[in-house]
Amino acid sequence: MSKFLASHWWATFFILFFPLAVMYGYVDFIRESEVNARIGWLLLIGGMAYIFRHTILQKFFLAILIAFVVSGALDVLYAVTFGGVFQSASLEALIYTDSSESWEFLMAYISLENTLLFLAYVILSYVSLRQVVFQSAITKYQKFLVLIGVVMLVFAVQQINDRGRYFDVIPGFVGVALDYSGGRESLEEVTLLRKKLYEESTFVSEKRSETPQTYVVVIGESLNRNHMSLYGYERNTTPNLTRLAPQSIVFTDAVSAFAQTRPSLSVSLTQVASNKLEQTHSAMSLMEVFKRAGFETWWISNQQPLRYPTSAIASLSDHEHFISHDFYGVENYRYDGYMTPYYEKALASDAKHKVIFVHMMGSHLHYESRYPIEEHEIFKDEKGIKAYTDDLSGGQISDINNYDNSVHYTDSLLGSWVDKLDQLEGVSGLLFFADHGEEVFDVRDFKGHGPDGVTHNMVDIPLIFWRNQAYQAEFPQVDRHLQKSTGSPFMLDELFHLTICLTQVNTELYDPARSLCSLDYKPKQRIIYGQAYEDLIR
Repeated sequence: MSKFLASHWWATFFILFFPLAVMYGYVDFIRESEVNARIGWLLLIGGMAYIFRHTILQKFFLAILIAFVVSGALDVLYAVTFGGVFQSASLEALIYTDSSESWEFLMAYISLENTLLFLAYVILSYVSLRQVVFQSAITKYQKFLVLIGVVMLVFAVQQINDRGRYFDVIPGFVGVALDYSGGRESLEEVTLLRKKLYEESTFVSEKRSETPQTYVVVIGESLNRNHMSLYGYERNTTPNLTRLAPQSIVFTDAVSAFAQTRPSLSVSLTQVASNKLEQTHSAMSLMEVFKRAGFETWWISNQQPLRYPTSAIASLSDHEHFISHDFYGVENYRYDGYMTPYYEKALASDAKHKVIFVHMMGSHLHYESRYPIEEHEIFKDEKGIKAYTDDLSGGQISDINNYDNSVHYTDSLLGSWVDKLDQLEGVSGLLFFADHGEEVFDVRDFKGHGPDGVTHNMVDIPLIFWRNQAYQAEFPQVDRHLQKSTGSPFMLDELFHLTICLTQVNTELYDPARSLCSLDYKPKQRIIYGQAYEDLIR
């Protein structure tokens, strides 16, 4: 037995299959290709190790296995923490997370369980690699294994070449990372591409009314409408939006197309449908539509500036400001209220027609960092909490309270921003939605969002349109139809068309069949990460 444990076969087997065993314990679904890839690499590495006679080749062998150890450690952490396996969407979320967010992420999800499994895997992998004894192929059986290893290498290269991807050939995080890095364009390239796309485009976009108009599009973050009293939540988290409800169109059945910011905004701010996400680079955005129609455009953000697609879209605006520049990128205690002076500056602009985009940090983890505690710590106990269990821990209760307080703070800002907007002359309106929702121990023991283990709370979002009396008088038919459509099923990949209709811009990019404020609107089956929302998520 000790001889086997000192062989390269044991080290290879343990490093490749311990993460898989963990996945089977924590993940509902594992692709067959994941299992096949690990078997293939076991034969490839195990067979070819017999020809690693020289020290340099042996170090190469160890380097390959160390890479798989790093990959496996990440696979273990992800499986235990999120109940899923790595995919490009998971990696993308990590790539576009800055250092402060990474620390928040670590503190939010670290646990005794995932830490112990992570350490057990890393330590046992290290011990296994330390005691590996290399052998030369002496017996016919060993020479046959060398042949198998060579065949598997040729097969792996052929599969990667034919498929143009690593994902199904190299298991775990490594395969996903190689796939992602091979197809990822730099943010600078994407920004230049979007500017070029707009400059070379020939589409027409015109205002249907010359009456002075000011529209505000507020993008919320991680806001689950089921934690908003406006939508029936027991706690009074949205007193201002409730106050403004008589002047607002409150849509009750809107969902995000994704439980992640980047893909969600990629489809909600452009004309792309959720099942054609790869076409985002070649699709026009709302910013281009408004610019061509003659609106002065603003982009004010409390999110990081180096993010796709928002950075590329913001670069086309007449005025853009990321308040992270004022805080040197630090996100803790950089509240959304710091955007108010820039918002007021935009409102004060002399432009007759303007559209102001405001991108909030909202209720992103860590929740307690999203609101000024001294002024907005409203919820401090268990009263009004409805969760997946009646036996919540003190930490879970604290998380829910902090989340609801962040929602209350968002509501206070929206109320203030609408009140300021209502003081302007002419037509004005404010459209508010969230990029996605958030699970906060509502139906499972989990807080956060992501592509694995999606719950309806991760995609149930608010969609609200406040408009003044001048808007209702200027566009009465649209307004009447909106009031009749509040309960219609809606998904955010159709927000592009809804917004064009709300602002009454005339362009050939508009599709009335995808616009909730059109008589031609046709609700579609809402598919989220391959699952039917009505049947499997809701």
